[in-house]
Amino acid sequence: MNFTKTLIALGCVTLLGACQTVSQEGAQMGVRVEDANSPTARIMYDQVVILDKVLQNAKTGKIAIEGQGASRTSTGTLKVTVAVRNRTDFNQTLELRTSYFDSGFGPTEKPSGWTRLHLGPNGVGHYQESSMGTGNVAHYYVEVREAR
Repeated sequence: MNFTKTLIALGCVTLLGACQTVSQEGAQMGVRVEDANSPTARIMYDQVVILDKVLQNAKTGKIAIEGQGASRTSTGTLKVTVAVRNRTDFNQTLELRTSYFDSGFGPTEKPSGWTRLHLGPNGVGHYQESSMGTGNVAHYYVEVREAR
């Protein structure tokens, strides 16, 4: 009889312990994903990022970023300039857009629209984009992809 009561008590304790599980509802903390195949998955401020893997392969990559920079215009906007080299023997069309951020890395405006850049064989093209805002714009982020 004592053995039966002990067994029932043990079963009840086990069941009650299982009921104490807390449900993870609502917002969760963000987790950084470490992926060797995508080391530049984070936003890299004041940089040009090539989105398409076909374009960025070091051995057979189709383009190279020859230069980049930003300067203030006479009206106080931030003007970004990017020089892109076509590393192939045929014409290429790319699309580029720019996002702007303040000194705390918060967005100051929506990303610009995609701008087409036509590159001749082994040619160099230049992309320029200016922010809409003035004094609060401190950083930029340029994305490059193949034209769609």
